[in-house]
Amino acid sequence: FGSSRGVQTLFGFCQEAAMVLEGSPAGDYSMLDGTQPKKLTTNVKTGLAVLAMVALLTFGLGHYSHGHLDVSRAVHGTLLPQAALQAPLWQPMLPPIFHEEPLAKGIIRRFDAYLMNQAAFDQPETKARNVGQWLAPEFIYETVGFATSKGLRNWCINGEESQFRTAFPVSGFSQMLFFGDASHATTTSYGNTLWVEPFLGIPAPKVWTYFRVTDFYAIRKTSDGTSKVHYNFMMVDFADLLRRIGRPVLPKAPLPEGLVLTAATNDGVPAPLSVVVKERNSTAARKAAAGALADGWAGNSEDAKWWHRNLTFYGPGGIGRASSPEEYQRYVLGPFRQAF
Repeated sequence: FGSSRGVQTLFGFCQEAAMVLEGSPAGDYSMLDGTQPKKLTTNVKTGLAVLAMVALLTFGLGHYSHGHLDVSRAVHGTLLPQAALQAPLWQPMLPPIFHEEPLAKGIIRRFDAYLMNQAAFDQPETKARNVGQWLAPEFIYETVGFATSKGLRNWCINGEESQFRTAFPVSGFSQMLFFGDASHATTTSYGNTLWVEPFLGIPAPKVWTYFRVTDFYAIRKTSDGTSKVHYNFMMVDFADLLRRIGRPVLPKAPLPEGLVLTAATNDGVPAPLSVVVKERNSTAARKAAAGALADGWAGNSEDAKWWHRNLTFYGPGGIGRASSPEEYQRYVLGPFRQAF
């Protein structure tokens, strides 16, 4: 029906169909099998008329839609960025067990869900729009090995995020520990990644490898009234990563290296599930963590009182895993205090 003649034919057909609906003679029509023309019955006439009306309506709507789409494409293609034409912002479908998490923990869970499940499929502009749901425009990213990124778009399009996915295009991350309150969150995870491109000047071994990551996040209110991440400090265990591919940068550790597990408790993975531990004494837990940090690492006081007798300390590459307070004091804190 693209030509004017086709349109005239359609309207003529509809005019005849309208006559059928009014009970006027509609003329004789040959059968499709080439048999002798027969007078159409009332039911056939009515059905034919309805079909004609549907065809006309379909043509009209199709013509409108086609024209409207052309105009829409023209407007959007010249006035709006390409990312604006894409799908709505991605939202994770979180199970109800996560719905009552502390604010910072909920923000990071959604942000991480996007990075692990959707970011690899999105173009840079779309990715920047999506992470903008959780990262503040002035977002600052700091780590060891990558340059500091200032600004959401800089991190997403030009910084660590794009550099990492170039070297490790296929990856999967498993979180082991995940803590948070209203304004802070922290996670420790490990990644299984396929290393296929040079990374920080290191030739790609083109094998599957493993590395450990720890993140710290700070949340604050933004100008639009929402709470978003404005600071992220990430530590990658590069020493262990390089040891795994046969390029060690530290002497062999006196303790076992390589194995890092989640919490030795059934509080969920990553541990803990907030709904499971919300009735526990968070004040006592914070006091123990702060005491171990202040007495063990920041000072010279005895910190054994803060550690459980069944302590397991998962140190980075070059230090290894301590399986008792005695090993921890001898192989972890002792050398650290002697050096610094």
